[in-house]
Amino acid sequence: MFDLATRRIIGATVLMLVTVITIGMVWLTEEQRMARYEALHKAKAIENGAFIYEQYCSTCHGPQGEGVPGKGPDLNPGVFRHYEELKRTQNYANSLRNFIKLSIAAGRPIRSTYRADEVYAEPMPTWSQEFGGPLRPDQIENLVEFILNWQAAGAPPTPTPAFEAVGSDLTRPLPPGDPQRGKALWDQEVKQASGVPASCKACHSLKPGETIVGPSLAGIATTAAQRIGAPDYKGQAKTPEEYIRESIQQPNAYIVDPNQFAAAPGVSKMPATLGNQMSAQDLADLIAFLMTLK
Repeated sequence: MFDLATRRIIGATVLMLVTVITIGMVWLTEEQRMARYEALHKAKAIENGAFIYEQYCSTCHGPQGEGVPGKGPDLNPGVFRHYEELKRTQNYANSLRNFIKLSIAAGRPIRSTYRADEVYAEPMPTWSQEFGGPLRPDQIENLVEFILNWQAAGAPPTPTPAFEAVGSDLTRPLPPGDPQRGKALWDQEVKQASGVPASCKACHSLKPGETIVGPSLAGIATTAAQRIGAPDYKGQAKTPEEYIRESIQQPNAYIVDPNQFAAAPGVSKMPATLGNQMSAQDLADLIAFLMTLK
């Protein structure tokens, strides 16, 4: 039999061996564990980026980055090809990730990009809060992960049909509207090349009685019905939806309080060319959102 001292030595030795083996097993599996964690974190970032992209970017760049002629260039594969061209022809030293991140965060000050055959209706706005945009740093990072995932996914999608503006034609049929996408269009604050605000919320408040450039649109779904029945209304609308549509496509048809909201006799302060920057789906979605404001 072992004496007490020997048993203690043996016990300590066994405990040390068990500890060493345990540490070794953890060390051997740590790399795999971290790889799984990073993969899950990246997948979540891509998922969040997809939601942000759909809300803020797909209107101009297409649902799968295929681009919308007249509104925004293709990102898939355009942005990756442009980056390689910059490296080859201009010795561009920044990483692809930082190139995409900066383009999103700070925007583009001009209405043209690497697609020399197109000039777009509006320049790329700034999206990062650091530059006055609406998105937090983590949201910008998620967008970058989502766009980079296209490159990893392989071949780009088939391009969507060319952008077709709805213009001022009030008789053109509109598709069913999506109020959530309409809200995103309302919140998408952009500026024209001249620097003049061109978004809805830049000129219209949703607070009752608050005037920015145009009248408040708080409760417009209810107010529209009242204005149709007003003695001075000379437009064509028969429903609140038609009234809102007419106000967007043909703003000179009826001017609320001409003394305040007319730029000249019979000419509304609201641009008469907004329909040239909107598709039928854009218009339908925006109307659907405004009809929720009762």
